[in-house]
Amino acid sequence: MAERQGIIGKLVALAKGEVAADTLEAYRRAGQTVYDLLKQVEDRRLELKIQGSNPWTVDLASQAQFLCAWNAFVLQTLGDRLLEADYQADPSTVGYVPPMTAEQALAYYSQVESWLNRAHQAQYNPAYQVDGYLPADLPPWEESESCPNTHLDGMVEATRLIRTHAEAAIATFEAETIPAEKQSTIHQIRQLLAAANSEADYAEQLWKPNLPQAVHPKVERYAKAALASYYHLGQILAMPQLLEHNPSATTQLISTSNQLQRPLPGEVGFDPWCLTDPAARDEFQRNTEAKAAIATIWKYDPDPERTLEIQAAIDAALAQGAISYAKDRWGTRLGHYYCCPWAPIYEVKRAVTIHHQQLQPGQEFTLDISAMTVAQGGTFKRKLLVGSFQPTDEICISQSTHRDRPSHHRGC
Repeated sequence: MAERQGIIGKLVALAKGEVAADTLEAYRRAGQTVYDLLKQVEDRRLELKIQGSNPWTVDLASQAQFLCAWNAFVLQTLGDRLLEADYQADPSTVGYVPPMTAEQALAYYSQVESWLNRAHQAQYNPAYQVDGYLPADLPPWEESESCPNTHLDGMVEATRLIRTHAEAAIATFEAETIPAEKQSTIHQIRQLLAAANSEADYAEQLWKPNLPQAVHPKVERYAKAALASYYHLGQILAMPQLLEHNPSATTQLISTSNQLQRPLPGEVGFDPWCLTDPAARDEFQRNTEAKAAIATIWKYDPDPERTLEIQAAIDAALAQGAISYAKDRWGTRLGHYYCCPWAPIYEVKRAVTIHHQQLQPGQEFTLDISAMTVAQGGTFKRKLLVGSFQPTDEICISQSTHRDRPSHHRGC
């Protein structure tokens, strides 16, 4: 790494709004053992393959070590590449990074030690089992309408490196000793790899230095999708039974590609009411003010593709039974949120990640969208609203209506 610059570099960094990366550098140094561990794991995998083992006959402790080492490697790689991309782009501010990059890198680095610790425990305990929900998800992404060029540089470079090691790991599944009944799982794994590679290829083909800001969201979205897919795929390659115990995982992991293909506003086939509770659409479609409010949302949405991606993820989780329409104690549907676009209230049935947000069984949530203040220079709101939803007779029709009601209210 280039050496931190002196007082001039510090002044330049502060003028650009960058923050010191001292904490990140400490995490970076501490996590370098991850790469040695990954090399040991890859050598061990090759040794087991030569001995005639296949991923299903590898002992469970070794599988756990492979999985934990993979997660630590991906997280460390993401943090390292974000830092390096920023330093390489502007050597005069080495030791300082944009706040968004600092927060995202810290989210990665802060999980590395936990996975390293588990990998080492698995190495010395033949009965070791990984705790927690698997396959684990990446930490939530920092949301920003203006992603720095260097941030995207780091994401794309990390995707390249992680892809290389995922493809090396999948070579383990080419052994002749794999039972015939496992072939369907192998086909699913190859499907997951193909989907991840497609997302990675598209992000890389879109990306180039000094790309117009308008194209950033597309690069960011495809790179994020590829990284999330590789992260899950590496865990499944370590423990293929994760896929066998959860057959819907294939659909979940490749759903991003399908989400990104939905018609956008202005394109043939676009449905402006796709966010609205299906049980209430007919009623709102007959209301002139409601139609104007829906049109306002799509007019001011700076990234409708991201909005449709979230809705597609919700639809996929609903179809797979991970979530359902929320009901009250008497079994009656709770209905929809009281504000435009009047999205349904959902209940989580099993742990699921939507819009980079981990949801737990029993939670209720809805999709909260608002373009209320955009015309006056405000920010478009797009988020999952998690809470305890209660009945209300109020229905917010106009997007210009003030929206300061507590998050626990809903329309029904």
